Amino acid sequence: MTNLSGYEKDMRVKLLFFPLFFLCWNCRALNNSKRPFYQMNPREISRTISKIHEQTPGLSDRIIEISAHFLGTPYHLGPLGEGPQGEFDRKPLISFSAVDCTTFVEETMALSLAENLDQAKEILKRIRYKGGVVSYQTRNHFPSVDWIPNNVAAGFIKDITATVAGPDLEVASKWISKKKWYQEKKLSDIQGFSRMTPQEKEALLQNLREIGQEMPDEEASIPYLPIRDFADRLENIPSGTIANLVRGENPREPVLISHQVFVIQKGGETYIRHAAFNSVVKDVLALEYFARYEKSQWPLLGINLDEVLQPSKTQNK
Repeated sequence: MTNLSGYEKDMRVKLLFFPLFFLCWNCRALNNSKRPFYQMNPREISRTISKIHEQTPGLSDRIIEISAHFLGTPYHLGPLGEGPQGEFDRKPLISFSAVDCTTFVEETMALSLAENLDQAKEILKRIRYKGGVVSYQTRNHFPSVDWIPNNVAAGFIKDITATVAGPDLEVASKWISKKKWYQEKKLSDIQGFSRMTPQEKEALLQNLREIGQEMPDEEASIPYLPIRDFADRLENIPSGTIANLVRGENPREPVLISHQVFVIQKGGETYIRHAAFNSVVKDVLALEYFARYEKSQWPLLGINLDEVLQPSKTQNK
């Protein structure tokens, strides 16, 4: 065996371990690039979305990249509210600690459309609230009569269901009673008033219910791709598209759309990326996901499809 000097031995050790070190460092960098937002502080989130915007010019590609940073985020129903000045719900206007199906879609959209966190907060207001006016009554509570039409009008989305479905397109209708929905509000819907007395909170609840008294019923009409034709149309759905699950008539349910998800194309497969109820944000193979609804007592009719858009400067004003 050749005798090596101390310097030569040290260099041999470094050369032997450098590839392993580089591999570990590279894996760590890869893992950090997809670290979920709920594990980041605001500065890290802002840096991450700025970097994604620099490296990913296409909006649909940014939606895929941004939404991937929500994977593993815990589900919590109604995690956002109107902030500390809210009249009835003082949960934060923006938060990444937890999401539900709609706030996951909304926050992904806002971060994909904005180049930093401050801009995203302003865009999120316009996505979540009619005309960007922050209040409980202007929040887009109902996807069919609030969220979809208001975001179409604001220039954030475009309905592409007819393009994907072609001659298979169908339309579902339902009368939405906001008045009844408001009347069924409970004390648990009043959030962020821990210092109120029970009597004060009850009075606030009555005020909330009164808001719905003058709201007329609205007929929702939503075009959809029938679920029976979904498998044949998978490849026609652009990656990053929002899919709204359209349900059959059920007098016990106040909604026509029960869930909002993203359709993601990757590795030659179609996935549903969504905030799963009482679970986390996850990817599920699309055919496997929709197979779960086959025996549902509340029939799944199909999906309404919306493309996310970058609003024009006129609409941004």
